Amino acid sequence: MMNQYFDTSIDVDFIYVNSALKNINFALISLDYILNDYLYQNGNIGIYHDEHTYYFYHIQALLTACGNISSIFFNYSHLSNKLKTERCARLRRNFGVTKAAYYLIFQKEARNTNEHFDERYDEFEGKLGDYNLLDNNTDNEMREAIMNNTHLRTYDKANHIYYTYGRNKKPISYDLLEMHRELNKMKNQIENNPTTDIAWVDQYPFETIKDN
Repeated sequence: MMNQYFDTSIDVDFIYVNSALKNINFALISLDYILNDYLYQNGNIGIYHDEHTYYFYHIQALLTACGNISSIFFNYSHLSNKLKTERCARLRRNFGVTKAAYYLIFQKEARNTNEHFDERYDEFEGKLGDYNLLDNNTDNEMREAIMNNTHLRTYDKANHIYYTYGRNKKPISYDLLEMHRELNKMKNQIENNPTTDIAWVDQYPFETIKDN
């Protein structure tokens, strides 16, 4: 894992919490691209093709990373896989992770809308907008038309809020600045826990591991 050696006999939770940490970093990378407009330049869009692809690519990556984090800390299973449920509970307890403290990271409805967009299309019978971008230059009539009608995915660059709809046409707003704070808080909480580093080893049988 991560081109380093670790000893799983030391702590069975080690690999899970380090996977969570990697996904936090993945989410923060995409958030940096979303929140820092200068990283996107109309004259140099590369593989993104257009501005909409740029922003919604990174929003999708952000939501996917949060889903992976959620699977590590809140992956409930039936009795047939009781060990998984117990492990999640132990990780939450040992790292002080709660849904109340990290509401947006564990907000499942926003992720589900992105993953099950086809079901939302069916529910709205195709009568909805999608992949909308708003900013300070958006015409007021256009802004009102988008916000006052059903839309599946809308990102407002002016206030850094991602708007979507859940099941039964439930409106959802997702503050990406608050998401950034949650991710950094969780990152610090995990990095400062001794368990996170407990199993790394600097030697493997017949081989010494050297820092690059």
